[in-house]
Amino acid sequence: MKKLLIPCLCAALLLSALAGCGEAGTQATLEPLPGVSASAAPESPAAEYDWDALRETYGDDTVVLTVNGDEVRWDEFFYWFHTDYDRYFSGRSLDESIDGETTVGEYLAMNAASYCVQYHVLAQLEEEKGIELTAEDEEIIAEAQRSDIEEQIGEDGTLEDLYEYLDTIYITPELYDFMTRTMTLYPRMFIVLYGEEGAKLSDEETLETAERYGFMTVKHILFGTVDENGESLSEGEKEAQKTLAQDSLNELLAVPEAEREALFDEMMERYSTDPGLEAYPEGYCFAPGTMVTEFESAASALSPGGISSVVESANGYHILLRKSLTPEDSVLLSGLTEPVTLRYAAAEILLNELYTGAVADAEVAYTEDFAEGSGWLERLSAS
Repeated sequence: MKKLLIPCLCAALLLSALAGCGEAGTQATLEPLPGVSASAAPESPAAEYDWDALRETYGDDTVVLTVNGDEVRWDEFFYWFHTDYDRYFSGRSLDESIDGETTVGEYLAMNAASYCVQYHVLAQLEEEKGIELTAEDEEIIAEAQRSDIEEQIGEDGTLEDLYEYLDTIYITPELYDFMTRTMTLYPRMFIVLYGEEGAKLSDEETLETAERYGFMTVKHILFGTVDENGESLSEGEKEAQKTLAQDSLNELLAVPEAEREALFDEMMERYSTDPGLEAYPEGYCFAPGTMVTEFESAASALSPGGISSVVESANGYHILLRKSLTPEDSVLLSGLTEPVTLRYAAAEILLNELYTGAVADAEVAYTEDFAEGSGWLERLSAS
């Protein structure tokens, strides 16, 4: 099963149950409020908090908020609150302002609630779609537990040892199991809804989604002006490459349109210095914001079948040929080492839309003790 990589998913879904606990966890990046810096020094003497005592401010089963009626308890909320403090604000006072309006504590509370909402909405969506763990999923969970035990405890560790360790970083067994199960079901939901590699997605759905997101497929001939070590060629060599590019373009434009792509392919094989040519002989399929600006601007100005003028970038001189999209075009998604098909990428986009839409529509209600103005954060900060 390929690992799903959805760029639009928020940070919480990229965190493993052991996030922030060392190499076993996947580190995610928060989008901070303006003025927030994870490395900024405290504006006042470093604050010290007794986090064990802060955790005991409320019982683990105290309900902080509900998400579409599902209860989020203090243990879950506190884990996220502490984890982000430890990762981004260690030593800073919870009362310290980070943008002139929002305190560290308020920011952490907002993010903790956001993480809880995202996990609970995902679990609800999986239940709504009838997604259940398979034997393969159970083995994935078991392997994740074995890996966590080995990384955090050692080869001779047990699951009970792991739970004891997790308690020191404020993860209860129930929370660990909930997050592990929820995240394991996410790729299963992809397969159930869209099939392996997105095979259930029709050509029409694939292309409609890809066009909506501005995907383009482009072949190009790169007349490079840097060597294999990234060093610039001499001015004379650069000028020779520019001349070769212009002469090649003139030759392409001189033949009938029906013959241009065949000639383009011949020239691409003969002249192009693009190291990605072998992996992408049929061109690059990409969404806006992926390629260098000059390349993208020239590509977006073309209609399928169109050939660009000579385009200069930091890599050299390009001639571009825009292709019509096909569901099987190769796309390299951020975070993956191997290309996937456009059909697969479109299925990921649709699943992400389904999920983020559910998050946006979620009904979130704080309980009386944690509602705005209840003073819970002030009491916590003063502890």
